Amino acid sequence: MFRMSKNFLSAAVIFFALILHAQWWDDGSFNWHNSTALVPGIRYAHLKKDQPRIMEIWIMQLDLKMDFRFHVSKKAAEYGEKIPTHPHLNIHTKRQRTMDFMSALRSEGFNVVAAVNAAPWSPWDKVYSPYATNLGLLISDGEIVSPVRKNRPSFIVYKDGRCELRCVGENEDLSNIEQAVSGFGFALIANEVQPSGNSLAPRTGFGLSADKRYLYLLAVDGRQPFFSMGCTVKEVGAMLKFFGAADGVNMDGGGSSSFVIWNGTEPQMLNHQPNGGIRAVGASLAISIR
Repeated sequence: MFRMSKNFLSAAVIFFALILHAQWWDDGSFNWHNSTALVPGIRYAHLKKDQPRIMEIWIMQLDLKMDFRFHVSKKAAEYGEKIPTHPHLNIHTKRQRTMDFMSALRSEGFNVVAAVNAAPWSPWDKVYSPYATNLGLLISDGEIVSPVRKNRPSFIVYKDGRCELRCVGENEDLSNIEQAVSGFGFALIANEVQPSGNSLAPRTGFGLSADKRYLYLLAVDGRQPFFSMGCTVKEVGAMLKFFGAADGVNMDGGGSSSFVIWNGTEPQMLNHQPNGGIRAVGASLAISIR
């Protein structure tokens, strides 16, 4: 009778364990030819997955060689005043739905074609506030809206047009930065997916390709049991890598995740937030064609 060696059995167990734990994002990379062109230089796609759980995923790729302009939420008119509902906090921005941020920019004459939510903010409790603070580094058209928060990575657009994902030092000179929005932490560093907890939630992620030519904007719906269950932060990194990023940041998620395009006549939010509402967020990032 044939008897398998212990080494063979161990190798077989490891092999099948890897197969069982492999996910769709481990299988090669995304073919961007199977996506929709929004405008020259911007493509987006919608993926529906049932493994490792049901998920609705929206992803956008921007070719940064094109002449795009980025826009970040500005200071509130009441900037620096106390938040009425939370008088221990100072106002930085006025909360606004991402689609309304797009509409406001278009009313100012900017040809905005896409927008997503960006930075996490405070206060976040049962007492609703129309204002936001503590957004991490937030710079809008060269003006500092919210200061650096230690170890919070930022998506940065420099005045010379370069883009980067990195943590900014607390005493760093910021005069060469045109736009900046910050997230919670890195989900992907130099093609290495970063560990995280197992909490499932709607997520927003930003990614950059290794050569910094392509920006990736990701939204994953969640907390909707028969529609989309959400993902972990580690899975944000794995998905951004699959779509083409080498570095990626987990941005504000939950009910804030917003993936918006201009459909030719009005803003259209393509993803679906929990409970059927559309949340006003602390800050958004928009892209216009010059």
